[in-house]
Amino acid sequence: MNLQEYIFPFLTYFLMLPGTLVCFAPARNHMRIPFRKAALRIAGVTAVISAVMAFVTVYFSQEWGILYFPGMLIVFMTFHRASSLHISQSAFLFILICSFMSFISNAAIVFGALLHPDGLLMNMSVEGHLVVLIASLLFCGLVIRPSYRYGSFIIDNLPSAQVWWTASIVAGLFFIFAQVTVIRKYRTLHTNRVGSAYIAILILMFILLFLLCIVFYHIVEVMVERAEAESRNQMIEMQEKQYESLQRYIEADSRVRHDFRQTIYTLKELSAEKDYASIEEFLRRYVDALPQKDTEFFCRDNALNALLNHYSRQAKEQDTKLKIEVGLPEKLEIDSVDLCSIIGNILENAMIACAQIPADRRFVNLIISVEQGDELYIAASNGFNGKVLQRGNRYLSTHKGGNGIGLVSVAATAGRYSGTADFTHDSKVFYSNVMLVNKPAVNRYITKA
Repeated sequence: MNLQEYIFPFLTYFLMLPGTLVCFAPARNHMRIPFRKAALRIAGVTAVISAVMAFVTVYFSQEWGILYFPGMLIVFMTFHRASSLHISQSAFLFILICSFMSFISNAAIVFGALLHPDGLLMNMSVEGHLVVLIASLLFCGLVIRPSYRYGSFIIDNLPSAQVWWTASIVAGLFFIFAQVTVIRKYRTLHTNRVGSAYIAILILMFILLFLLCIVFYHIVEVMVERAEAESRNQMIEMQEKQYESLQRYIEADSRVRHDFRQTIYTLKELSAEKDYASIEEFLRRYVDALPQKDTEFFCRDNALNALLNHYSRQAKEQDTKLKIEVGLPEKLEIDSVDLCSIIGNILENAMIACAQIPADRRFVNLIISVEQGDELYIAASNGFNGKVLQRGNRYLSTHKGGNGIGLVSVAATAGRYSGTADFTHDSKVFYSNVMLVNKPAVNRYITKA
């Protein structure tokens, strides 16, 4: 075994590194550790795996493609542990990049087959290895920026694990197709028109996979815009109800002020007659008839104030003690829709949880405060029945029809503001703690930038 026989299989296996680094681009807002540290960890693992697999390939004359699968699994787990992505998201990213690179590898094999018609995949030529290396590196270089920009938009805004598992299956089918159609005997491509048909199929499948990625992105974009439009409509409806309530209060108050002169006359006459019992009864009835203001002022952000009033009324209806303290920065850079989405999801889950326990244990506390100048902290606690469903660090919904997407959405939105979202619980209380940096969100409206 000489160095040349060893180095090319090693470099071919080591191409898992740039492919995995591309996977980190969409996950940029979900890293558990700094990217530099994650890249060094992946590089070390990939180097060891590549060295071992290259040795087995050359020494035991094994076909190099077969050994990819165990190596890929180890590299994938290293990648997944370096991020906070759900495993369905990590699987999709990794399988998708592997699918693209498999098609590129197959195209390089075709190039080698054209140069060496009697060759075998197991004995790939130097030229074939070089084409695989150059084409794969070129592909990674071309897609890293789109992955960083557009891929992270999808990751940040689509928390549904079911969708990601479905997308992973589709990407996996392309990967399996690429692996099944690998040409192991180069002479096959020189039989009749097999070579031309094979090249056409490779190009077609590559383009189809690329187009599916574009379609997937635009579907998510439409979903995000529709969800945002619905959120804005809900905020408008809440503000409209709040406005109507204030309008009724103002009209009723105006009538009371208009009639106040008559009230004074009545009290004056009763006082002159020293009919104190009648005065007391009159005042009691007058106080009862005064208009009651059913909206509260929590903050100067109209949308958030309407949202908090909505849940305040709901809390009264279901006999839940609600305590709210709000402190917002002078200039709120966080988009009002995003802020309402976070707080709305937290309060909605809290109200649902409180509805499942006795009235004397129902409470929701919400504190919004500015800390360290540009950080907005949202801390909430609520009573619940102590029953939780978890998948890893992720809480799943326990009420019928729920899937826990609300909390995932909170975490995803927090990530766009360089923030964090942590959820914990004890036997009787569920805690939500969110931190947001008061600045415009990343990855928002990127297609219009």
